[in-house]
Amino acid sequence: MKTLATIFLCLTTLSCSTRLQPKDTKISRSQEMQQEIDALLAEDAKNKRLELEYLEEIRKAQIHNDEDAFKFFLGEYAKVKRLKLPQWIKKEPNYFQGGIKVKY
Repeated sequence: MKTLATIFLCLTTLSCSTRLQPKDTKISRSQEMQQEIDALLAEDAKNKRLELEYLEEIRKAQIHNDEDAFKFFLGEYAKVKRLKLPQWIKKEPNYFQGGIKVKY
């Protein structure tokens, strides 16, 4: 009986545990991993800035009815490499949103 009580006490004290919540965890990355992420985000930002430049030139060509410039910049715009980034990387502080910022 004493053995049974000891086993019961051991099981009840050892089975208690705290549950970790997502807010309790912190993601840590190695320096190399962060450098890869930063390089990827820098390339994506460069591409997006280039797209914005081409969109501005396309807008100017439309205003001036310059069909040759329009075709040229539209072709260049289509050549810009677009990176498919996962949603989690878009939450990084150095992520460049991109998009058109031209008011008509």
